[in-house]
Amino acid sequence: MKRGCRTRQINAISIMGRSRIALVATLLAGIMFANTAQAIPAFARKYQTECSTCHSAWPALNAAGRKFKENGYRLARDEKPGFMDWDQTLPVTAFIKGRPYEKRDSGEKTLRALHEVEVMAAGAMANNFSGWFELEAEDDADFNVEVKSATFGYHASEAVNLQLSWGSITGSDPYDVYSDARKLTRNRTSVYNQPFGGADADGRLRDARQNITLYGRPIETLFYSVGISGVKGDTEGEDSDALSARLALDVTPETMVGLMAISGTCKATNANCTVDRDFTRSGIDAQADIGDLRLMGAMLKASDDNSAATAEVDNNAAYVEARYTFTENGRPSFVPLLRLDSYEKNNGRDDFDEITVQVAYYFAENARGFIEYWDVSGPTSADDDSMVTLQVEAGF
Repeated sequence: MKRGCRTRQINAISIMGRSRIALVATLLAGIMFANTAQAIPAFARKYQTECSTCHSAWPALNAAGRKFKENGYRLARDEKPGFMDWDQTLPVTAFIKGRPYEKRDSGEKTLRALHEVEVMAAGAMANNFSGWFELEAEDDADFNVEVKSATFGYHASEAVNLQLSWGSITGSDPYDVYSDARKLTRNRTSVYNQPFGGADADGRLRDARQNITLYGRPIETLFYSVGISGVKGDTEGEDSDALSARLALDVTPETMVGLMAISGTCKATNANCTVDRDFTRSGIDAQADIGDLRLMGAMLKASDDNSAATAEVDNNAAYVEARYTFTENGRPSFVPLLRLDSYEKNNGRDDFDEITVQVAYYFAENARGFIEYWDVSGPTSADDDSMVTLQVEAGF
């Protein structure tokens, strides 16, 4: 190679390198500027407010956040936005989660520097409509992109709202008791994460399914929802006949007590059910805010036909959770959390107990890191395990 050609090649490579560095620097500067100017996700950007307006400790909702959700992502019922207000702000939010350290006592140690990425577009639309669309890619699924949830809503009044969705059967619920999207821990609650007897196609409350839900508040203190759903993972919603009902009463502005019931059948046409298998879920729950302390919990009874539909399998689950939000300048700083879970398997013959202890620190309202310890004890020593997780996450 001639010297001149080599020099030009080196210069070209150098220019390309500098261009890439400049591009990365520009992107980082843009992100830093955006976070400095408005360190808040899409909804807060739109309304020029802070995350703490709707979140006690992001992503958990406070009373204002629950009202915002019920209203179809509007601060007020009489708000008449344009089509998602694209002319005002891009209604897109992204979440990034990393787990740089996770170690199980059973020996499994993982490095999940990047654990999960979520991108969602959501907001109010004209004529009382709203929409929510969420894509997710995580390491458990080899970072394959999938639709985590999608919702189309019509909001006629406070008492009448119609929601068509792909997502959790409890997705319309504004309280955090049965929510996976608004949990603060790495570990999920027992009532939300157990398949119990498996008649719901081995499904759990958190699993995505087809849903048509009617919800609202006939009076200010009473929330209701009724719906019909498919079984877990059935994207076509074949023979969807799982009925659900929910009542939540605000005994005080800071205290709620609720009831929940689900009844359905996994048809023999489903790959997970060789015969028709009936299942029911019934629960009682509560959530209370006492100053900066939040207490919540639920008890759930599950009944499932066994795999041959010749007998009924009954299992129970319950949890209680307490967390305290220390604030600084009106924003969350340290948030310690304690949760106790108890659940049954094998027709109530096997008992499991879990403890989750976590301390989180909020670098900003929409960015936090936490260290979490989880421990489970079961009917045999082989069921016992524990885990330590370090996680960081941010939304922008």
